[in-house]
Amino acid sequence: MENEKQEKLMIARHGLSHVLAKAVRNVFGKENVKLGIGPAIDNGFYYDFDMVGLEPEKFTEIEAEMKR
Repeated sequence: MENEKQEKLMIARHGLSHVLAKAVRNVFGKENVKLGIGPAIDNGFYYDFDMVGLEPEKFTEIEAEMKR
C-alpha cells in the first residue's frame, strides 16, 4: 500500500512540474523562457529555466497561473 501511495505521489509531482513550466512560460512569454529539466524528486519537484527576470515577487503571479 505504501509503494502505491508513493508512486501516485511521484506521478502527481511529475505532472505539477509540467504545470509549473507552463505557468512560467505563460507569465514571462514562451519566447523568453528556455526549459531545462523538471523531475519529480523524493520531497517535491523542481524545474530548471534559462531566463531573466524570475524574482520572488513574481511567485504569487506564477502560483495564480498554476491554479488557473
